[in-house]
Amino acid sequence: RVVCKLNDQLEFHCAFMPKKEGGHYINIGATICKKLQLKEGSLVKVSFEVDNSDYQFAMPEEFSEVLSSDADANFIFHNLTEGNQRGLIYLVSQVKSSEKRIERALRIANRLKNGVTSPRVILK
Repeated sequence: RVVCKLNDQLEFHCAFMPKKEGGHYINIGATICKKLQLKEGSLVKVSFEVDNSDYQFAMPEEFSEVLSSDADANFIFHNLTEGNQRGLIYLVSQVKSSEKRIERALRIANRLKNGVTSPRVILK
């Protein structure tokens, strides 16, 4: 996993994805393209650094606080695969307001304690 920097403006965590015909690529979503005003064919300056962060993703402060105050949820979270941990962190980080991130973090903590660990179904 790496931290990608585009046009010396925007950093995000990502992974190199293998291509069948050889080589690798990274996904750049519509949100990033919009922020940088990128269109198909745009030239982009790209740099990479090895991602040495704990989760290879920015941990929202609200989720960190919920986990630190709930030993059971924290234990379950830290025994998930790294991919599932990143998925849950992503779900919390996608909410814009701090209040909503707290609500989502609490909901995820409760679902973890009820045995639901997959990011794909945890909010259903």
